[in-house]
Amino acid sequence: MTAWKARVEIWFGKLGDLLYDHPLKGLTLLLLLICLLGTQLRHIYFDTSTEGFLSPNHPAILDYDRFREEFGRDELVIVGAAADAVLTAEFATQFQSLYQDIDSGLDNTEAVDSLINARYVFGEDDELIVQDLFEPWPEKTEDFREILRRMDSNNLYRGLFVSRDLTMATIIIRLHYLQPDESLTAGQAKALADAQTAKLLTDLNAILDQHRARGMTLYVAGSPVVTDLLQQSMLRDMRVFSLWVIVAIAVLLMILFRRISGVTLPLMVVVLSVVFTISLMGLFRQPLQLPTAMLPTFLIVVGIGDSIHFLSLFFTEFNETGDKRRSIIRALEHAGLAMFLTSLTTAAGMASFANADLLPISNLGVFTAVGVMSAFLVTIIVLPAGLRLLPIKPKSQGHSPHTSPMLDRLIDAATHFSFHYPKTVVFVSVALLAASLSLATQMEFSHNPLKWLPDDMPQKQSIVAIDGELGGSISLEIVVDTGVDTGVYEPAFLHKLEQLGQDLERFSTSEFHVNKVLSITDLIKESNRALHDNDQAFYTIPDDRALVAQELFLLELSGSDDLFRLVDREYRKARITLTLPWINALLYAPLMDTLEERFHDTLGEDYTVTITGLIPLLGSTLNSVIHSAAEAYVIALVVISLIMIILLGNLKLGLISMFPNILPIAMVIALMQLNGVPFDMFTILIGSIAIGLCVDDTVHFMHHFGRFRERGYATKEAIGRTLHTAGRAMLVTSIVLCSGFMVLTLSQLNNFTHFGIYSSLCILLALLADFLLAPALMTLLNPVRQSGAP
Repeated sequence: MTAWKARVEIWFGKLGDLLYDHPLKGLTLLLLLICLLGTQLRHIYFDTSTEGFLSPNHPAILDYDRFREEFGRDELVIVGAAADAVLTAEFATQFQSLYQDIDSGLDNTEAVDSLINARYVFGEDDELIVQDLFEPWPEKTEDFREILRRMDSNNLYRGLFVSRDLTMATIIIRLHYLQPDESLTAGQAKALADAQTAKLLTDLNAILDQHRARGMTLYVAGSPVVTDLLQQSMLRDMRVFSLWVIVAIAVLLMILFRRISGVTLPLMVVVLSVVFTISLMGLFRQPLQLPTAMLPTFLIVVGIGDSIHFLSLFFTEFNETGDKRRSIIRALEHAGLAMFLTSLTTAAGMASFANADLLPISNLGVFTAVGVMSAFLVTIIVLPAGLRLLPIKPKSQGHSPHTSPMLDRLIDAATHFSFHYPKTVVFVSVALLAASLSLATQMEFSHNPLKWLPDDMPQKQSIVAIDGELGGSISLEIVVDTGVDTGVYEPAFLHKLEQLGQDLERFSTSEFHVNKVLSITDLIKESNRALHDNDQAFYTIPDDRALVAQELFLLELSGSDDLFRLVDREYRKARITLTLPWINALLYAPLMDTLEERFHDTLGEDYTVTITGLIPLLGSTLNSVIHSAAEAYVIALVVISLIMIILLGNLKLGLISMFPNILPIAMVIALMQLNGVPFDMFTILIGSIAIGLCVDDTVHFMHHFGRFRERGYATKEAIGRTLHTAGRAMLVTSIVLCSGFMVLTLSQLNNFTHFGIYSSLCILLALLADFLLAPALMTLLNPVRQSGAP
């Protein structure tokens, strides 16, 4: 054995001896540290918003923040009321009652808009008048014909306040967030905003239920609805995951060790590790977001592995000798280094995401890596100290962990096959790797939070219904800065803006079309027509700058709410809003390219154009997903390869040992591609997490195989002894990992389900590779040696 490994094993043995003599001191110091850190849990907050996926310093977020400071928040809650025809007296009466209840019954709203109070601009006696569309209130058929005439003469209404076929009318709720006290932290301010949104949606749904009971068909959509759904699902899932993963692991530990101490001590280890890690997030004021929501489950599942390896060796030795001190020391000497290296490789796999542009992915990488290493430290303190204090007795060998004649036969069969047919095993593995990599290169990327929700969820069906009727419920915002105050008055600029709007309204792909384009040009054309005796021929942009200025001044005097949603108060900047459906952010790319090209070609270098809103944020998130995946996979592969080379003390052997770890990941990605599961914010994690976990079993196999070879055992016997000792623990930890990850399939969210299924499959395939491929590789790389006794 290399000298450094021997020294490390001696150090672990001394640690076991120290903790045996001073168990209470070790536990007290550890618990004191975690309790002190636990005071930071109060700073934890949740964030499932679209903008929360990106770092606060990301250029897209900075643009979005500037936009909201200037024009207010663009998140809208949309209520859709469906009917055979909305322009009837019966529906109008029901809709008016609904509108009034929403307008008066909700707190924290900036505005509640609908057909009823939508602006209608007209002229009368040389006066510009802005009144509600349904003013006076229509009662007769002729009145509704007049409403329809008004609607047809204006670009505003269809696709925004009413569907184009007049079978759905909408109520658009603009949220107003109370300004938080400056003393509040970012987390507290976010929690306050979330609480306001949650209350508004709760109150809104209560109102809608009352009107549904009266026969109305109602839907609700908008980005705040999706954000709230994701947050509620996340909170539910965290409770469910944590509960069931603890239950599943407790049952498996009881079956494995048949001792209360074999259950309570490992669970104590992982619970303390979770508290430590989440407290660190609170200390650094980092939120719990959708990916980080599985951090407790991940730490529980992964952290239990070290306990299983340690306790398996301890109880085997203790049952044979009855000497608790010796058993603790021997278990730490034998497994301490392997436990450290497996924790290190798992942490390295997660830390590969530390540099990710996506805030939740970066946080998951950093804090999970810290959590995994903290679990290792807690393990080597709590288990020796706990075993010293607990009154446990040896059991007969019939009660040794993982004893099973069937398992023995399977291990013997794996040993025989991998030793006698190593070239066959390697050839088949290489062929599978080549085929898998070919399919894996065809993987697609996706980012669509709506897709994470199950199709049978009523709230999702509601969003899909409104998207289908209106053509979209989320926005893309464009701000054009003219560079000078009152620059918006320039007719040449307004004509260009009008042309751009008309071009964008015609934009479509096979996947979607632009539903609506709103800008200041619509309001100016309405005003111009009104000031020319309501003559439709004057529904145009005036060519006189002074006239434009006059019309905007009159609109400002009229108190129109819409004006300063479309321009800033200095008339320097103009806002253009596009409404689009919820789809994969990748599919917005052609539109984004068109926007940049058209605005540059039309406006040239004289104006500054900023494209922002939820859709660009979704696109930026997707780009970050792609970049983060590529970077993280390379980092994880390189770092873990280096660890294996150092562990095995041989460059060639270290690189070859990565084969059993890369193969299962490639196979799983290929299966995802065949099943139409794309890479998204969750599934990109599978590769880096899996390589960190899969290599754990390889580390244990190589570590134990090397020890048996150094004792003089022949290759076949060394493989057999390795699989009969470490292989049993490898099997158990793999079962525990699979059980833990399969708990994620209980989630309401599809992305958690996919992550759980394919991570579990990856771990099972990795175990198979370590039982067949790793022994086959060692057979080919090691010369035949006669068996010898240790």
